[in-house]
Amino acid sequence: MRDPYVRFNGRGENIYFPSTYLGCIPVVTIGASVTAGMYCMSKMHDPESMIITVEYFHAFAVNFKKATLVWILFLFIGFIGAGDLFYAVRVADGGNLFFFLFALILLFVLISVMFWVFLLIGRYENSIQEHLKNALLLAVGRLPRTLLMWIVWGLPVAIVIFYPIWMVPFGWFFITIGVAVLLWMSWLVQRGAVA
Repeated sequence: MRDPYVRFNGRGENIYFPSTYLGCIPVVTIGASVTAGMYCMSKMHDPESMIITVEYFHAFAVNFKKATLVWILFLFIGFIGAGDLFYAVRVADGGNLFFFLFALILLFVLISVMFWVFLLIGRYENSIQEHLKNALLLAVGRLPRTLLMWIVWGLPVAIVIFYPIWMVPFGWFFITIGVAVLLWMSWLVQRGAVA
């Protein structure tokens, strides 16, 4: 029996670079890549699963259609929210509070649902509408975990925005193991919430 750290490292390096980044090369497949990554993070702790990269590409292929459609829907809604935010801050005279609040609430709900929906797509067989409904219910019902997910994914972004000098080290971090570490931390936050 190997040490858990060695076992995690051996399995983790299978998914670090090749799988996650190859799956994200066309931007429209980010949803399928994240879904497969979340699936593999849950399988990484299963002693029977040995070849994580093979499981990653299998999960990517199986969930490709649903995850890609959900990701494109999120991109479309995100562009609407970003457009409203841009209008409220840059175009409207003196700022438009309605558009500003609408955009913030829309983007908060959208990203909160996104934290959960790709996990659900990877684990359960449901329609897209059911996955979105369940993800919204989890985002609201498990609000402390959702807020913790905001911290997990938002902290690296905030560090790069507010301290641009850290962009180079964080860039290398994300190129090597960053996304896999964030997916693993997300799985740790979410694992007790979904049966």
